[in-house]
Formats: sequence, structure tokens, C-alpha cells
Amino acid sequence: MRTQTVSGVTFEYPDEVSFCFNPVVVNIRGVSYEKLVVTITDVASQKSYAEVRAMFGTACFFDLSQYMQSAFVTENMSKVDYSVTGAVSSETGRKYSVTVDMYNGGTLDNSFAFDTFVVWGAMKIGERYNGDRKLTWFKHYPFSVGLYSAASGNVRVTADGAYLASVAVAGQKVNNLLLNGIEADNEAVFYLPGSATAASVFDHTFDFTFRGLLNTPTKITCKVDDSEEGVYLRWINRHGMYCYWLFIEGDETKQVTNDGEFIRNNMQDYNYVNGYHGGTGRKQRKSEETTMPIGAPLVDSDTYDFLFQLATSPVVDMYCGKDYNGVDCWKAVNVSVGSYVKTRKVLQDFEAVILMPETSIQSL
Repeated sequence: MRTQTVSGVTFEYPDEVSFCFNPVVVNIRGVSYEKLVVTITDVASQKSYAEVRAMFGTACFFDLSQYMQSAFVTENMSKVDYSVTGAVSSETGRKYSVTVDMYNGGTLDNSFAFDTFVVWGAMKIGERYNGDRKLTWFKHYPFSVGLYSAASGNVRVTADGAYLASVAVAGQKVNNLLLNGIEADNEAVFYLPGSATAASVFDHTFDFTFRGLLNTPTKITCKVDDSEEGVYLRWINRHGMYCYWLFIEGDETKQVTNDGEFIRNNMQDYNYVNGYHGGTGRKQRKSEETTMPIGAPLVDSDTYDFLFQLATSPVVDMYCGKDYNGVDCWKAVNVSVGSYVKTRKVLQDFEAVILMPETSIQSL
């Protein structure tokens, strides 16, 4: 958190980058006021929220995370156009302007304002955000690379060691780098240079600070995989970035459940004139639920951690191919909850179970 003192009032407020599922806290202390009004504004949409609080002595506390969470629309996050080239916004990052006004006797006595860029997700203490990482690029399926940029700049691109045209990133945002026009047989590398003025890499330290690392670059290496068969899933991880993996498909299980029934009381047909006896008529509602085990065999420790975030993501989509217009189609699925045991072995299998959307099959 950042700290600043204004007119005897000490403000502790969020860092340059925040995560909406971590606490987004504002602490005020040092001077007693009749009331405080905090206004949270989404810079892009200009939609504002206001909250009024009384002080407890000379201190007051706000957690703004729920206001930040409400601005993200998961339906918009799933709308990715894989036909474009270059960098586009992933819709998983939004900038907020926050103003704290302090009143005595109905008169504004003091005011403090700050900006913070909020990412859809949450970080663990000790993690690094937007640091170097290795991904698997499944060439026969839609794919993108997530990259946070603190300011406008250029991402250097190499394919199998050959330099290609750089990709421009505009302003502070969580970018989706689309790989159209990039041809590689072994690997593609994306490199965002570090800056002395705007940090694009952050560490989540043990005092709950997202500490920006100046002059620290981001290097993302994408290993090419030519596999064409399997269950291809897309999810948003805890860092607000799209992830992809092609899993081996197991045997489907279809479970049909009875959603309720009652005896039909038909007062007219108490004989078999119409083909049934009214006293034994029955109404039933049934539904179908399909589950499918998936797996990734013999993955290393880092890849296991990467795949485990599939189980914790609230936004998981399964690829369904292209429609008649050539547009990539996805279906929202869930991942079954349960225990995931990560062993000490060098390589181990990752296994999970996905749940298809429930289908209403009959209601008679």
C-alpha cells in the first residue's frame, strides 16, 4: 500500500496495481471529521459509486474491492476475436479514480484523490505478476498471450529465432496478444522491455504491497504444439490472463435426474376411454447432466501449477469449433470441485472433471 500525509491526515491507499478479489483498502487516521465520503469512479465508463462513513475517533477504514468487482462483466471477457492481429484489451483490467472528501459541519475541510489500475483476479503473497513465463501454443486452436503493459510501448517478437515486426501496446491495460501472421515450428518469444519510469512487473510482498519493479522486462516463451485431438479449454487465471490447454478426453458420464413428479388428478377420465386412467396419470420433469474426465499426462511442477488454476477459475470455456461464418465458438463449462494432490515426483498427471451445462430433456 502507498502512504501519504495531507494536513495532518495519514492516508494508506492501494498501489498502482490492485486486484479486485484482494482487499482494496483505504485507511484514514490522524484527524477527527464529522463524516467521510469516498467516491469510486470507473475511468472508462465514468460510472461512480459513493459511500458515506463516520469516523471512529480519528480513524476510518474502507474496503473498495466489491465496487471494483461489480464493474467487470464476465460475458464481455469471453468475447475474444481471434481473427485480428496485434494487441487488444482483454477486458480484465480497469482503471479507477478514487476521491476521499472529509466534512465538518457540512463543510468540505479536506480532500484526497488517487488512481489505481484494478485487475480481475487475486494474487498470493510472494507471487510475481507479469513476470517471465513459458506457455504452450496449440497452433491448431485459437490462442492468445496475456501481457500487462504499464504504458505504451512495443513488444519484440521472434519466431524460431528470427525477428518479426514488433507489436504495439497502447497505454496501461491487460493485453491479449493475438498470434495471427506469426509462423513458428518450435517457439515464439514475446519480450516487453523494462522501463525506468513505469513498472510492468510487480511483486506481491509480505506487507501486502504490490511493489513495482522498474527496469524489469517481461519475456514470454511459447513452445509450439501441433496436437489436433482432444478437449481444448480456455480459462482466466488469478492474474486476469487467458490460459489455454489441450487435454486428453476420458469417457463421458451422462446422469439423468428426476426434477419432480406428481399424480395427475383428471376429474373427467376415470376410465380407459382416452387410453389411460386419470387416477394414474403422472407428470415428470427430467434433466440430463454430462461429466467428462480430462487429463494432461506427465507434466512438470510449473505446468501442474498452471493447469491447477483451471480448477479455481470461475470462467472456463470449451472450444466447439467454428460456425458457418468461420467464427470460433465456445461453450461455458464448470470444473468439478475436489482435492488435487500434487506429488513430489518430477513428472505427474494432471486430472480434472468438467461438467457440461445441464440440459432439460423432457417435461410431460
